[in-house]
Order: sequence, then structure tokens, then C-alpha cells
Amino acid sequence: MTYLRIGLIGAGSMAANHARVISESDDTELSVIVDIDKARAHQLASHFDALATDSLDPALDCDAVVVASATDSHTRIALELIAHRRPLLVEKPIATNLSDVLKVCSAARSANVPLCCGFVERHNPVVKTALDFLDAEPIHTVALRHSPADPRMTTSVIHDLLIHDIDLALQVRSKTATHRICATSWPGTKNDQELVDCTIEFAEGGVATMSASRVGQRKVRSMVILTNTVLFELDLLRSDLTVYRNVHQEQADPLTYRAETVVDIPFIRRSGEPLALQFEHFLRLVRDDADPNSEIESIIRPHKIADRVAREVRKNSLEPPPQRVGLSR
Repeated sequence: MTYLRIGLIGAGSMAANHARVISESDDTELSVIVDIDKARAHQLASHFDALATDSLDPALDCDAVVVASATDSHTRIALELIAHRRPLLVEKPIATNLSDVLKVCSAARSANVPLCCGFVERHNPVVKTALDFLDAEPIHTVALRHSPADPRMTTSVIHDLLIHDIDLALQVRSKTATHRICATSWPGTKNDQELVDCTIEFAEGGVATMSASRVGQRKVRSMVILTNTVLFELDLLRSDLTVYRNVHQEQADPLTYRAETVVDIPFIRRSGEPLALQFEHFLRLVRDDADPNSEIESIIRPHKIADRVAREVRKNSLEPPPQRVGLSR
């Protein structure tokens, strides 16, 4: 197995997680960390014996690159890496502008360069277990992804949080053509959306309902998947899965209703943390052990829906409530 030198673009909190995962891999070496703030790059690189720089050039000599810089820099950096035929994993979103997403994906496909996006929930063990049990198309998928306020975030909650559940709603279906999307939002105290609820109706039947918020009081990551015969309840934070099957119900008399439901709590095989499993998947793409064209298609689909949700939100946005400034007597 070939030992790979990895470059990392970015030195923020998410980049630090990637740096740890890269350095812990038996198959890779974290070679260089690039950040526009060279001091910050040096601070992170000092923990991993990597080169710190504010220039992209050293990363172009690596075997593959992870891009975890600010979202608005993704397109420029990705296109330059692709031009130098460097396989790359880009944190989600690839871009908040769909035309930029398509530009990056088209460039990767034309150059035959492996491209992966940071849809880390795909690699959550509870998601993988649920997919193993799922044997029918979902009728309804319900996802809740709420967090307290994060002053660091500059992108809409659509591309920060909601896009993860859009991706999962597509992952659990074999047919993903959409018929209609409805969405509404509340902008909170910022100029961008901080709370968005949306419903996706699929052309082949079934509905996905999702809520994403950065004005919550606690972190919630939950999903319910309903088919004609079974309901899956996922806690994505704790990696818990509960499976429900209603087998009997009756109205014994006017005052008594009975329902019998079989409850199963499957064993979750935790083969590693999701970010590390995502990195292993990226390495398979780099080593040509996974289909790069299928990967690119799986990147485009959730970005397209996120773009439609954003357009729907702009059309239907709710105004924030007026601020209370006190009452005079």
C-alpha cells in the first residue's frame, strides 16, 4: 500500500480535527498546513511536525489535499488543486453558489481527479446500520439538526447544517428526483438565515421534512425514517438506533385502545469515528478503489437541493420580530 503525503488547507477548528485524523492514519503523513494566517498555521502544525505556510505551492507537491478553509475560498483553491491534478477532499459545502459547485465538479470530472466532499454523516455508524436494515423506500423522513448560536459562522444555516440532512434524505432513497420543495426561515439577529424548515416531496413518492437551527438551546441531531412496515429512530449524536414495528392494534371497547409494537435496538458496530471513516473513504478514491464519477454525482445532488431551498427561503422569508425597547407610561 502506497504511503501518501497529505496537505491541509486551513488551520481553524475543523481543520484541527482533520489534522488529527490525518496524523493518526497508518497510511498517510500530514506534510503541510496552509493558512492565510501563517502564525495560526504554525500553531497547528507544531502539534504534528508539519510544515506551516501561507502559500498553496507546497500543498501542490502532496499526493492529496484536504481543504478545510473558509467556505468562500473553496472554489478558488479547489480549481487550482484540480488544475495540478491533486485529489482533494473539500469540507462542505463545496460552495454556496451552485454554479461554483458545478464548476468544481465539472473540472474534477474532466481532469479525472478524485473529489470528495465532507458529508461526514454518511460515515456515522448509526446511519450505516439503519441503511443495512432498510429494505423499502421511505414514506417519510424527518430530521432535526439544531445547535446553539455560533458567532463564527458566516454562511446560511442551509449550507452549514441543513445540507447534511438533505444529503441523508437522499442517501436513504434509491430514487431521488424531486417534485416540489417548500421552505421558510427566520434570520435571527444576523443578515443570513439562522433557522430553516423545509419539506421535500419526491417525484416517486415520499416526503422528507427537515429543520435546521443555530438559535437552539442544545445540540440535537436526530432522524426518523418511516416505511410501510417499520420506523427507524436515529440519534446521530449518541449513535443510537431504535427500530419499531407495529404488529397489532385494536379498540377493545369504547374506552380502551391497545397497540402492540415490537421494539428492536440493533447493535451498532462502531468501526471508527465518522471523520476518520470519511478520510479512509477519500483514500480509497485516491487509490482508485472507489468510483469517482459516482462520488461526484453524490456531491452535486444535495448541493442542487440546498440551492433550491435557499431560493425558496428568499421567496418566503419571514421578517424577524420587532425588538422590544421598553414602554413609556
